[in-house]
Parts: sequence; structure tokens; C-alpha cells
Amino acid sequence: MLGWLNRMADGDFEVAAADSPRRRVKLLALVGLTAFSLLALELLLARMYPFFLGNVSAFLAIPVTMFGLSVGALVLHWLPGKASARWLPLLVPLLLLAALGSFLLFFFLFNEVFNLTHYRMQNPRSDAVKIAVLSTVFVPAFALGGIILSTAFTSAARQVGRLYAFDLAGSALACLVAPVLLQWVDLPVVICAVLTALALAVVVVHTRQRVALLVGGGALLAALFVLAANQRVFVERPDADLLGVRYAHGRQVSERVHRWNAISRVALLRFRAEGRPTSHRLIHDDGISNVIVRRHRPARLEDPPPLNGAHGIPFVLDRQPETALVMFAGCGQDMMRLLEFARGKLDVVGVEINPLVKRLVTLGDDPWNLRTFYDHPKVDLRIAEGRGFLEGDEARYDLIFVASNGAQHAVRTGHVRKFLDTTQAMDAYLDRLAPGGVIVFHDQPRLHKDEMFKRLLAERDGVPYADAVMVLGRGRYRADFPILTTVLKPDGFSEGEVVRIGELWESEDRNTTFYGPGLEPTPALAAAIRAPSDPDAFVPVDDRPYERSLVWSDFQLTPPRRELGRTLFALTWVKIFTTLFFSALALLTIAAFYLRARGGRRLPLWLAGYFLLTGVGYMGAQVGLMAKLELFLGNPLYAISVVLASYLLANGAGAAWVGRREAAGRRPALLLPALGAALAVPLTVAVIDGLLVELLGLPLLAKVLLALLTVAPLAFLLGMFYPLGVSMAVDRGLRQLVPMTFGLATLSSVIGSTWAIVLVINHGLRSVILGAGAGYLVLAVLVLVVRRR
Repeated sequence: MLGWLNRMADGDFEVAAADSPRRRVKLLALVGLTAFSLLALELLLARMYPFFLGNVSAFLAIPVTMFGLSVGALVLHWLPGKASARWLPLLVPLLLLAALGSFLLFFFLFNEVFNLTHYRMQNPRSDAVKIAVLSTVFVPAFALGGIILSTAFTSAARQVGRLYAFDLAGSALACLVAPVLLQWVDLPVVICAVLTALALAVVVVHTRQRVALLVGGGALLAALFVLAANQRVFVERPDADLLGVRYAHGRQVSERVHRWNAISRVALLRFRAEGRPTSHRLIHDDGISNVIVRRHRPARLEDPPPLNGAHGIPFVLDRQPETALVMFAGCGQDMMRLLEFARGKLDVVGVEINPLVKRLVTLGDDPWNLRTFYDHPKVDLRIAEGRGFLEGDEARYDLIFVASNGAQHAVRTGHVRKFLDTTQAMDAYLDRLAPGGVIVFHDQPRLHKDEMFKRLLAERDGVPYADAVMVLGRGRYRADFPILTTVLKPDGFSEGEVVRIGELWESEDRNTTFYGPGLEPTPALAAAIRAPSDPDAFVPVDDRPYERSLVWSDFQLTPPRRELGRTLFALTWVKIFTTLFFSALALLTIAAFYLRARGGRRLPLWLAGYFLLTGVGYMGAQVGLMAKLELFLGNPLYAISVVLASYLLANGAGAAWVGRREAAGRRPALLLPALGAALAVPLTVAVIDGLLVELLGLPLLAKVLLALLTVAPLAFLLGMFYPLGVSMAVDRGLRQLVPMTFGLATLSSVIGSTWAIVLVINHGLRSVILGAGAGYLVLAVLVLVVRRR
């Protein structure tokens, strides 16, 4: 293989330390473009995986990327001879073809082999195969990227600080560009943009054929953009019956239109059957949540239907609400029903995070008359993240209607909505409630809500929780199915209100009042509501917003049949399986590096441990900070992008500083970043918890800048570790093992990222970040011990 590479290589691209500035600029540009493309691809996968692999698998983009890069470094490590920059003009076009082929294969496998996995229909046995296959489709492209970057670092090892800085700068630029593109154009067009960046890298390395490449490649890319914009390529075709399975009820389901953005894939589904009215819903990703589309009929504001359901409850209270806030407002159907029951005399504000929801239902001739509804003087539909809105809003509302089951629960990751089901979120709801007001949690999980409100009402010297709550449902009460409607009135219900709410609710078939002050209660539920607050009971908080922990003792590689259809079991199983799967791949790859010696030498175990320890700490801090800043920034992809951008820009600055110091013969001591990182980690956490959490209501741009500045000092120090490690290897005559150092650094990221995700669920965000700081403190102690010997 090495001979074939050398025969196909371009000798004009050979780069060494003494080469001309023009060639060094070409190498820097190539590294920057390659890093930009790979990071943009990683961000696309972070957005794609929640739909294609199931919402619980969103976190897989990081280990897939890092594992692919490490495989590339492993291939280079196993090739005989010395890595040469003469290979780059061949490798870069191969990367472009591999990326294009990976996308085409990915969509083919999804459409023709696996198709959709609805989040309520997960099956560990089949899902494991699907995750293993589809998550590794892009490994060849990332592996080629790893070969290119490792080759560049090896061929100019003495300039690794500068090259590493360009690598990080290109990656940081992708972090800022990818979310913006996803917010304005559809996924197929963004994929074409990533391929365009790779095409530019091809032009950089093929200077002799630059004109031909620009003309021919430009024409091909233009054709690809046209096909993508018209949904002819890179388009998924999910089974509409599966996508809408929860809401079909015997009707035919078809997908009318769909769009992607930085938050979710939103599909408009039509449900119809002969002799029955046609209905429409907007479905997010793999069915994780939905939005009912309802036609606005202005006549109903004058002649409303009879009061019914959860929407009618506020209008049987002693005092009619004049102002209302609807959370998870969707395209406005809950707002519409409240306005109708109020005969148009209710000022109603709705909060919806995804702008596509409003955009898709007003396309064309506006079939649901929703533009008229949005223009109504009493209606204000805000496109904003819920917690940020609650913390930044100064108004107080007579009614807060928390629509449907929008709050994130269970053990999912990658959704900012989970921060609307924590103790701090419940406190924010109470802050926005006017005296005498009421909160209606419609079809919401009740797990932990009793304990949260017992504590919060006691802190506010309100009435006892047992006198301030009613619980409504359908059929018989089931303790194992706590999705119910909870009505909370912190000032307490009057006897008449309790009676009227019960009569209104039970006027519909199978509706039951499970608990209300003074009513004959459901014994098990009444006991839980009336029990005193337990200060030791766990409740979700912003630092650990997950309602359930991962139970490792329940994991079985081949789960019993009786557990396969249980959603919560599947969620836990998939998370643990993917963690173990990628950890095993990483450990096998590390072993493969040591199976082959280069020049009769292997990387010393202490130096391998250095790269693994610093890499795991790097990812532990990064993943924890992403999750913490998800709340602050209000969007999972924004959090990933901003933290990565800050990390990478500051990492690049740290690496460049190391490079300049080395060029001047004054390499910084390893103790500086080790001790500095150990101190910077808790300081960064303190700033986020003590300052940023109080600024959730700021505009997005201001929050982005604050997040960048908060993470940058720590990231600057972390950027110093890799070039210092490479320098230690080169000083010991191990320049030929530089690809192995790159591979170990990326493999440590595979291990660190997968385990960090599961650890934040069980132990909280702060614990994982501080654990990374403890690792750097251990490194600093080891450095001091070695220096004394």
C-alpha cells in the first residue's frame, strides 16, 4: 500500500520545516479546511442522529467522530515507512468521495433497510444492530480525515503548535457556521455546503489543475445544490405510519412536508379516513413530541363551544383569568381554545422554541387561517426557549397552561426541554403567577412534582400543598403511569372551585378526579400528596435534570423478551449498550497501536497514559459544560456549537502559544497547564452557576458572547496539552509515532465522551466537570513528584 501511495503522490507537495512559506501556507490552509469539514460533519450528525437512530442516541456524534479519527491514525501507524505530505493530493479527494459516499449510503440504508424507530417502539435487539451499522457509516470519512491530519502533523512535527492551531480554528469556524446554516436552509443544502468545503481543500492541494477543478467541480457542485434544494438527494423517506403511529387510530397517514433546522426535523402529517374528519399534526424527530394543528374559526370567539377538558378548568374558578401564558404552545391550538372559552377577552402569550412550527402551518394559502389568529390583538406567540423566557419576563399571569407532555423526562439527552421540569423551573413558574392564579400541567409526568411543590410552597409560606392541588386523569389510577393533569393553585381552592372543576372534568366519558381537597381521594395518591416533605428525596434540579438514573445492574446483553417492549427499559439499555460498544472499540484500537512497533520502538506507557488522562479530562469538562450551557443558551445544538467553538478557538490559541515558545527555545513547563486547568475548572463552574444562571433572559447574541468568554480561559490551558505531549515524544526520538499520539488523544475522547454522558445522568453535571478538574490535579501532582526525582 505504501508503494502505491508513493507512486500516486504529488512530489510537489512535499513539506518540511525548511520549505518555502508558500508551501507551509498551503499545508495550513489544508489543515484548516479539513478540520472545518470534519467538525461540520460532526455537528450534522449531532442533529441527524436523534431522528435516524432514535432520540436517545443524539450524543453518539462525538464518539463516532473521535473513533473515526483514531482509526485513521491507526492506519497511518500500521503503514510501513514514514508518513509523507506527498500523499495529501491523493488523500484529500478520497476524503471528499468518502464523505459523499457515506451520506449516500447512510440515506440508502435508512430508507431501504432500517427506516424509522419510533421512540415508543424501541426494541433493544434490532436497535443495537441499527445503531452499530448507521453510527459507523461515517467512520471511513473520519478515518481519512484522521490520516490527513496525522500526516500533516507528522510531516511538520516541529510546527505542530501552529498546525494544531489552524486545525482548531477551522473546527471553531464550523461550530459557528453549521447552526446558522441549519437555521436558514434545509439539511440537504447544508450537506452540500460541507462537501463544498472539502472540494476547496482539493483545489488547495492540486495547484496545477486549479482552473480545471474550479470549473468542473463548480459545475458538479452547482448541480448537486440544485438537486438538494429540490429534495432529490440526501432525503429521508420515513414510514409515515410509524411516524404518526400514536395518533393514527385507524386512519391513513401521509407526510405532506418536512424541514430540518437546528432544533429538530419537523414533519407535517395528515391523518384521514373515509367518513371521518381529516386532521394534521406536526411531528418532531422520531415522534418524541407533536403539535396539534387546529383551524382558527373567528366565529367561535363570539359563540364558543361548551367548556370542556383541561382548557375549561380556568373558567370555572371564582375569578376568571384575564392574562394567560401557554408553554410548549406549538402553532397555537391551546392558545386558541383558551381564547375561545374567554370569548376573545383573554390576553394570551404562547412560548414555542421551534420557528418551523409556525412557519410550516402558514405555508401557501394558509389552509388553517392561522395568520389571522397570530394577528389577533389578544394573541402573542413568541418563538423563544421556555426557561429563558420565564427568567427574562417581568409579567405575571392569572393562568399558566403547560401544554401536553412537552417537558423532557426519563433519561434522554440532547433536549433543552428537560430544564423545564426541574425544581428551578417550577420555582420560575410560581414567580410568573399572579396572586390567585392557577397552573395547569396538562398530561404531564407527575414524578417528583409533589415533592418539588411541597418544598417550594413551604418556602413561600403558602397554603399546604395538599390544599393547593387537584389531580385529574382517565379511567382508573395507575401508580406506574403518572402522566396526568395536575392543577395547582398556590393560594388554595375554594370548596366551590373544587366541585366545579370535578364536575367539568367528569362530564367527559372515563374522566376521573383522582384527588382534590375535600373530595373522596384515591388512597395511594392521597397518601403521597398528604405526606410531609422528605428533605432526602431526590428531585430533578438544573445540575441533574434527569428524572431517572441509569440502572447498570438491570443491563443484559441479550435482554429477556418480556422487557423488549418497555420504553424505559429500552432507553436505559440503548444508552448503556452504546457506551460499552464504543468503549470496547476504543480499547481494542489502543491495543492495536501497541501491537506494532515503529523503528523497533513503542510509545512509553507513561506517555500513552498522559494522552489518555488529558483527553478523558478534556471531554469530561467539555461534555459537562455543553450540558450546563444548554440551559443558558436555550438550544442543544447552540450549546454544542458555542462550547466547541470556544474550546477550539482558545485551544488553538494555547497550542499556538506553545508553538511560539518552542520556536524561541522556551517551552512552557507541563506544570503550568496541569495546575492551571485544575484551578480553572471549579472557577468556570462557579461563574456558570453563580452568574450565568441569573442571566437567562438576555438576548441570544449576548449569551453566546458570555458563554465564549466563560469557557475560553480553561480551554486555552487545555489546548496546551497535546502539542506539549507531541514535543515530549519528538524529544525522545519518537517522531514516527506522532500518528499514535493523535490516535490516543482521539481515543481518549471516545472514552471520555461516552462515559461523561452516562455519568451526568447519574451524578450530575457539576460532578463530571469537577471530576475532570480532579484528573488535572492528579496530573499536576505527578509532575511535581517526577520533578523532585
